[in-house]
Amino acid sequence: MKFDITHEGRTTLSVNRDGAEALGYPEAVIAAAEASVRTSAIKAECRRRIYATASAETQMNMATAAAFVSSKTASARSEHEKTVLTGIEASLAWVADMRGNVDILAADAELDFQFDANWPECPDAALAVVGMF
Repeated sequence: MKFDITHEGRTTLSVNRDGAEALGYPEAVIAAAEASVRTSAIKAECRRRIYATASAETQMNMATAAAFVSSKTASARSEHEKTVLTGIEASLAWVADMRGNVDILAADAELDFQFDANWPECPDAALAVVGMF
C-alpha cells in the first residue's frame, strides 16, 4: 500500500512501508499513515454500498416523499404513506449503522472491509421503500 507520510517537518509522497522504514520514519507514524489510507478506503466502500442500494436520485425522491408525508397530520396519512415513512426511517437507521461500522472496520486491520458479512444488512422495510423510488 502506498501512502503519504509526514513527520517532524519532512514529507514523503507515495511511499510504502518498506520505503518509509528505510527513510527512518518511526513505526507509529508509519502505522498512522497506513491507518489513514485504510480508513479512507473503508469510507469509500461504505459510500459505494449505500449508493448501490439507493442512488442519489432515489435518496432525493425519498427525502421529498418524507417531507410531503410528514407535512400531513398522522391521522391524515394513508397506510401507504405510513409504510413509506417506516421504510425511510429504516433506511436512515441503516445508513447510520453503515457509517458507524466504518470506525469498527478501521479499528481492526484483520477485518476485510470488502466482505459483505462485515457490513450491516439493509432492512427489508428500507429495501421496499427504495424500490418505490
